[in-house]
Amino acid sequence: MKSTAYILLAFFMSASISAIAQKQEIIRVSGEEQVRIENNETLNQAKERAEELAKLNAIQKEFGTYAEMQTDMVVEEGKVNYSIMAGTRMKADWIETTKIEFTYPEQKIGNSNEKFNYVKCRIEGTARKISSKAKVEALSLRCPQKECFTEAFKNNQQLYLYFKSPVDGYLSVFIDDGLTAQRLLPYEKMKNESFIRITGDKDYVFFENRKGYNSTEIMDEVILVTGKTEEYNNIYVIFSEEPFRKPILKESSPADDATIFPKSLSSEDFQEWLASNRAASTTFQDKKIRIRISKK
Repeated sequence: MKSTAYILLAFFMSASISAIAQKQEIIRVSGEEQVRIENNETLNQAKERAEELAKLNAIQKEFGTYAEMQTDMVVEEGKVNYSIMAGTRMKADWIETTKIEFTYPEQKIGNSNEKFNYVKCRIEGTARKISSKAKVEALSLRCPQKECFTEAFKNNQQLYLYFKSPVDGYLSVFIDDGLTAQRLLPYEKMKNESFIRITGDKDYVFFENRKGYNSTEIMDEVILVTGKTEEYNNIYVIFSEEPFRKPILKESSPADDATIFPKSLSSEDFQEWLASNRAASTTFQDKKIRIRISKK
């Protein structure tokens, strides 16, 4: 079933050394994985889990994977030579999905007549071996302190975001419900800017009603709203040491007197934009935070 969550922005006026990594070859890869649909998850959740594991399988076959305590994992000057996928440290980044197929096999255990439903994902795409990239920290919060980290929110609850990078760079944030990706950062009043500038080793909390990262900033309050009992959205925290161009966005529109629907684009177009930026720059990265929004 398609997602029905939407995001509202309320405006509040606040008081007044990186090197470009050498490009690596992009390689075509393919993989597959099958998962059981658990009692406590929806079909879409199981599909997303199978897709993530199929990507993992594709990368492992081509590039291998790091063992948890392997000594050649590098963390130097705030940079790492691995990415994390499905909880596993990987030697490559997934760049783009070119083909994906889901099937739904049924399996029986022993002589039981009970059928167990599974999701099988076959995926093709491109990946690139990692040279090094900034190890950033991004957390979804229920209050404007880092200690308020959570990935579970209630209807009409405010979202805050904590972010920190070891190096200077450029940041943007989107939230995707599977149909539409809405841009949360840069703020609405920043017009057509593609990103905000980040200073290394500085703590940031976004969507908080106080002075922003400069003295004239217009802050947005992000309110999470759902009409369903429970659903899941993905927050994409996008960071690069090199400037990047935003995608083409639909204009924001009023929701009521105090709130608006943010600028947006389709989820499909958003994923294409992410893929093109991953291919163009080895410092471009998108960290996905999966959040749950419940009505009660």
